[in-house]
Amino acid sequence: MTVHATSQPLPAPADREPILSQAEAARRMLLLTDLKAALAHLGVSSVLARNQRLVLRYNQVPQEPSGLTDPRLHILTPAGTAGVTADGDRYRLDSGEDMPASDPASAARRIASLSTATAASA
Repeated sequence: MTVHATSQPLPAPADREPILSQAEAARRMLLLTDLKAALAHLGVSSVLARNQRLVLRYNQVPQEPSGLTDPRLHILTPAGTAGVTADGDRYRLDSGEDMPASDPASAARRIASLSTATAASA
């Protein structure tokens, strides 16, 4: 969960991740769970995290919505941590690269090869 102090300016609402329905958040979690299992099969550690935005402002009308945002799979490599999200059709890495979500095993092999190449160059 991201917590913003009230003394800090918050990003504009358009810059924030959209609030997802329970069903959409669950669907994305399932896709990331499949990727996590495929990565584990290759010996790559990862942690799956649900994200939720909670807006607690009593002095702003209308209030911005609170709710689930994009879940993230944090991939742990010797070179550091990489993040992956899913939109239903594609897995998207923090680097900007994306892969089809219809084949988690292939995506896991690609991610493992990227993490190996990054570790070798570090």
